[in-house]
Amino acid sequence: MSISFIHKMFLDAQKRRYAIGAFNFSTSEILKGIFLGAHNMKAPIIVEASEGEQSFLLDEKVGAEEAVALVNTFKKYHKNKMILHADHHKSFESIKIAIAAGYPSVHIDASEYDYEKNVRLTKQVVNYAHRHDVWVEGELGHVAGTSALHREIRIQDFVKGMAETDPYQAREFVEKTGINALAIMVGNAHGLYKGMKQLDFDRIAAVKKATKAFLVLHGGSGTPDASYQKAIKLGINKINVNTEMRVAFATALHKSLHSMQELTPYKYLANAIEEVRKVVEHKVIVYGARGKI
Repeated sequence: MSISFIHKMFLDAQKRRYAIGAFNFSTSEILKGIFLGAHNMKAPIIVEASEGEQSFLLDEKVGAEEAVALVNTFKKYHKNKMILHADHHKSFESIKIAIAAGYPSVHIDASEYDYEKNVRLTKQVVNYAHRHDVWVEGELGHVAGTSALHREIRIQDFVKGMAETDPYQAREFVEKTGINALAIMVGNAHGLYKGMKQLDFDRIAAVKKATKAFLVLHGGSGTPDASYQKAIKLGINKINVNTEMRVAFATALHKSLHSMQELTPYKYLANAIEEVRKVVEHKVIVYGARGKI
């Protein structure tokens, strides 16, 4: 898989006005649920692992190799329209581990640093990754939060005062770094909160107009379906989802463990996989990606 292959996938999404769903996994069971949902919907997808998710098996290096092997197996049965992506990797060293393992796409998240350091680190990753024919996503405007339940915190209170992506700075950032896609902060946050997320649609449109870049929306869980669809029309090309799948998986697993007198893992894990599949199918439909392969 190459930069040109991924570029064509993003370009198709942009031309046909749909978004590619990007779904995180930390176990083969979650990955199976994601695959089944996308396969049933005949939709191109991205599957992702953060540094923590990637490190679940033994350590970061072995976890990266495991993720590559798993996805290489599944994607053969999905017309190769299943991209493995290193999500929110924070250092050059972590990116190098992912690329060495065979990741075709990486996200360098230096958004917590000041602007100049963000540019320097992102550019360093781009220079290295492009020599290995690897796609790079950068981030400007820090998307905060964690992929967990934050039911006691109002989403409007959580994002209030956070630095959103400035359209003109974003244009400069894209030009200086040479990234292939840009993750932006427009009222979004990782995790589920009290209340629904309210995206800044004017800002999405302004960033798209200023940069002409492929745009990524992180923290998709808890966003109204209509807001997703409007964001896509305004220029969002990729939408990340994690927390909603984690909730679905954990809830189903807890229920099975408490209701089934069963010791066979593939039996009590089946319902959890099924619930992940349902989340993915719904998102794919909302994003307009059904039937796009």
